[in-house]
Amino acid sequence: MAGYIQWLRQLAGPHLLPLAYATALIRDEAGRILFQRRADFGSAWWGLPGGLLEPRETPVACLQREVVEETGLHVEPVRFVGVYSSPRYNVTYPNGDQVQQITTCHECRMVGGELRPDADEILGLEFFAPEAMPPLPVWYADMVADAIQGRHTQVPPYFDPPDQQAVNTPFTSLISMRPVVGHAPLVWPGASVAVRDEAGRILLQQRGDTGTWSLPAGALDTGETLAHTAIRETEEETGLLVEPIRLVDVYSGWQVTYPNGDQLYPVAFLFLCGVVGGELRADGHESLAVDFFAPDQLPPIYPNMLERIQHALALPR
Repeated sequence: MAGYIQWLRQLAGPHLLPLAYATALIRDEAGRILFQRRADFGSAWWGLPGGLLEPRETPVACLQREVVEETGLHVEPVRFVGVYSSPRYNVTYPNGDQVQQITTCHECRMVGGELRPDADEILGLEFFAPEAMPPLPVWYADMVADAIQGRHTQVPPYFDPPDQQAVNTPFTSLISMRPVVGHAPLVWPGASVAVRDEAGRILLQQRGDTGTWSLPAGALDTGETLAHTAIRETEEETGLLVEPIRLVDVYSGWQVTYPNGDQLYPVAFLFLCGVVGGELRADGHESLAVDFFAPDQLPPIYPNMLERIQHALALPR
């Protein structure tokens, strides 16, 4: 990952950027949780194993790679704890780089390997009981709390509520990055939205850039949570005001090349949403047409978007 992030920082400098991370919450047989002390932050705090997504990488593949590199363990995800995208989780690294963290957290079980810290990145590894955890940054503390609660109540994956805060950065959106990176591929988080009407039909839009049909979707703007992205993009593209109800899943691992040449590795979080207002209409720019379709009468659609629709339709309405 060093190559991608070094290239990005050479062009964008230390300014605030939204970056996609994946984190693993690993338990031993006694139920204790594995924490590590990172070399870059030293003794300031403990954290969970994980790191930045590489191009073409899924969050699960990322956390498995990072866990092996940092701890020597091989792990397997057992539950999607949630995604943490709030600006309150923003962090400034010791070198001055500012990040809005968009972090997926999966609870994992150990399936092999031998516990040993990476000599360059990790100062120490230790299992702690949930009632006796070390000092943690707020984002790790929230992940652990949600994982513990989810174990007992089987709640759906967590997501931060809709929020948008003013940011001090020249890179307020994916589009604002293009003057400095050109058409080069970026790893960027975003949201897609599944909305069903009373007849069970699903909302689709015909995209203005490609002419293909898809769920309402778009890239996260710096300073907003993913739930806010879902609301904003749906209103812009379809005219409907929606409320995120449930985080369905996260999708990544492929490259998109747009008609203008821009390349992207999307990290797309799918939200099941309900309509709370607005009026259905295409904006004529991002969307050429919008309509509800019966699940067995969908227009031609990309396979990866069809997968999201199937996952959304499988959930209770």
